[in-house]
Amino acid sequence: MEIICETRGRKFVGLQVPIVGYDSAMVDAAHMRLPEEDRGRIEPFLGSWALVSFEHVLTSGEVERPFGYSPAGSILYQSDGHMSAQVSVGSPMRFADDDPDRASAEEATKAWKAYFGYWGSFEVFAEKRVVVHRVEGSSFSNWIGTEQVRHFRFDGDNRLILETQSSAGRYILVWRRRVD
Repeated sequence: MEIICETRGRKFVGLQVPIVGYDSAMVDAAHMRLPEEDRGRIEPFLGSWALVSFEHVLTSGEVERPFGYSPAGSILYQSDGHMSAQVSVGSPMRFADDDPDRASAEEATKAWKAYFGYWGSFEVFAEKRVVVHRVEGSSFSNWIGTEQVRHFRFDGDNRLILETQSSAGRYILVWRRRVD
């Protein structure tokens, strides 16, 4: 199937082709025509990643796990420059009713604290070991329109470690590449 892809203001026409090892992600041939420098920057990120751990290291050095010891989550990086990140407690509570409109205030409050997600675009600055997430939508609306900077490192081909610093300490998220 022929498609038109626009990446950072540049338009390309290409064919969709599956790339093995990227969770059957469809990577368009237009991406293959990107300059080698651009391709090399984003390729290690492409695909689907499962959350392994989420730690908040407080300024005191104490470690908190805001989503528990077995968090669940997914981060997706696409060849067109879009991304999505979702984080949740591993076993979220069930609501009393299956209709989300009937959630009690207490249930809604607990659910809001047990899940976090956002989506947007991303750009990799390999020389600085930084990936920038440009947030277009988020469960925390204050992030919409912001750039979330994540320092990254890879531990082999299948483990991605993202870190960010705030006034409350350092957040460390470890992700494992999903493979078929």
